[in-house]
Amino acid sequence: MDPRETRILLADDHALVRHGLRLILDAEPDLTVVAEAGDGAEAVERAAAGQGDLGIPRIA
Repeated sequence: MDPRETRILLADDHALVRHGLRLILDAEPDLTVVAEAGDGAEAVERAAAGQGDLGIPRIA
């Protein structure tokens, strides 16, 4: 892993939105989506497990 790489936990309850955001984020060389969550509880579990350096929550 490149030390400049940011590992992202992507959370949104809409799979299509997550997919679109993942495509955009993965196109950046220093960003990598390492996990996805479909709701807040799952996002908290994955974050607690150390998946990702940065969480991207859904903005309503």
